[in-house]
Amino acid sequence: MKRKKKPLILVVNDDGVDAHGIRALAEVAQEFGRVVVVAPRGGKSGMSHAITFTNPLRLRRVYYADDFEIYRTSGTPADSVKLAVRHLLKGQTIDLLVSGINHGANISASVIYSGTVAGAVEGCLSGIPSIAFSVVDHDNTCDFKTAKTTAKQIITSVLANGLPPHICLNVNIPNVPVEKIKGYKITRQANNHWNEDIEMRVDTVNIPYFWMGGTMQEIDKGRDTDHWAVSHNYISVHPINTNWTDRQMIKELKKWKLTF
Repeated sequence: MKRKKKPLILVVNDDGVDAHGIRALAEVAQEFGRVVVVAPRGGKSGMSHAITFTNPLRLRRVYYADDFEIYRTSGTPADSVKLAVRHLLKGQTIDLLVSGINHGANISASVIYSGTVAGAVEGCLSGIPSIAFSVVDHDNTCDFKTAKTTAKQIITSVLANGLPPHICLNVNIPNVPVEKIKGYKITRQANNHWNEDIEMRVDTVNIPYFWMGGTMQEIDKGRDTDHWAVSHNYISVHPINTNWTDRQMIKELKKWKLTF
């Protein structure tokens, strides 16, 4: 009797190959099949879907064992996926891509800036069922027990049910004990934005530089949003379409009767 082939799972992130979150996610992925980790050598948070095409990209294997490999790259999360799909695993079927577990929520406007989400989107663009995982805690040493339990459940469901073309999942997990999680919410992206604070400082040789910070402004009060879900101890599962076209606006623009 022919043995069933193990699923091939690609693991990426934006916090860097040594982050605790990606190690936690790789441990979960190993329960399902062969795992290949390809991640930036350092933090690439806020890089969104940036790619490298004016500088050389480096790829180095840092660990190898049966059914488990780790590679670090000089590029971004999207670069990491491209290197894995177009070079490292070229010709092989990648059954699943998981990105994260990110340190910090990727909800509302943060979805646009997130390298973690971009890793999943890049996988989706390559035809791979893809999931981004984030825990609502910026502490690099936070407890990933709840996040790992969530990842296992979501991965099981995606491997069993698949995902439609052009759709990936953005999963955000409150950092509370498992028993305090109220359940899952299928959500939309909250229409909130960052109130940014750009502070000018001066370095030791009296040259000015800038430091960016800010706080998320909760404008959208809907109870069906990713922001509401994690704020009330629900796990947010937000489906993302890689096609950004607003079809309703197409109809409105046609009414403008633009001419040249």
